[in-house]
Amino acid sequence: MVNPSKPINMRAFLAPTVFGRLGDDVLDEVLTYAVTERFEQPVLLHAAGTPLDRLRLVVDGSIAITSRNAAGKELVVSEVGPRGWAAWLACFVEAPSEYDFVCGVHSCFVALPVGAVQALCLKYPALYPLIIGEIGQRFRLLMQWASQSVLLGPEQRMAKLIGLIARDQKVLTSPACISITQSRLAGLARCSRQSAHALLTHLESRGLIRLTYGQCAVPDLAKLAAFADAEVVTTSPTEES
Repeated sequence: MVNPSKPINMRAFLAPTVFGRLGDDVLDEVLTYAVTERFEQPVLLHAAGTPLDRLRLVVDGSIAITSRNAAGKELVVSEVGPRGWAAWLACFVEAPSEYDFVCGVHSCFVALPVGAVQALCLKYPALYPLIIGEIGQRFRLLMQWASQSVLLGPEQRMAKLIGLIARDQKVLTSPACISITQSRLAGLARCSRQSAHALLTHLESRGLIRLTYGQCAVPDLAKLAAFADAEVVTTSPTEES
């Protein structure tokens, strides 16, 4: 977690991104309009039905992309964690978003005006394939979760979800530390907090994860993936329908 009392080094956070991959000239230009945003409590960053005006890189915390049904019940469609962007499509799609964007507690972002990013892409066309790659990677992860999660038992489904979140946060080496709360895992897994806690406790008892405040440590990502993809589904806590 970044120190809330000190300014962050925006260059250090932007350098590994698509902007830094094109060299110092592009990075220097991006830094001229990049700003830091900090939120201690959940805040509605963007309301459904209005154009997205900012592209945000998550430094700490998260951004939940949510939808509501006619009765007003909220559903977390997706969540963007550290090192993730919300939302690239705003730079290419003029139609207003159908979803609310809500930040998590103790969140910190590097924000870029959508119009400035669009102008930068026109000036440096080499950005387009890099951004498309970012969008494609996230789309593949969402499709993998949507298609495979229905085939797995509850305990394996939670293990699969944790593995996909690690990939989305670009945490690819073991041991891994993923920034995610149990409440958010419950929302993404479509189960109650009690069911999520029971599933996570079972995974912890197997030595596959270690739970800490706001984080999930994975000693061995390959071992977690092997368990998630195992053909034999073991007895798991009952999940709410």
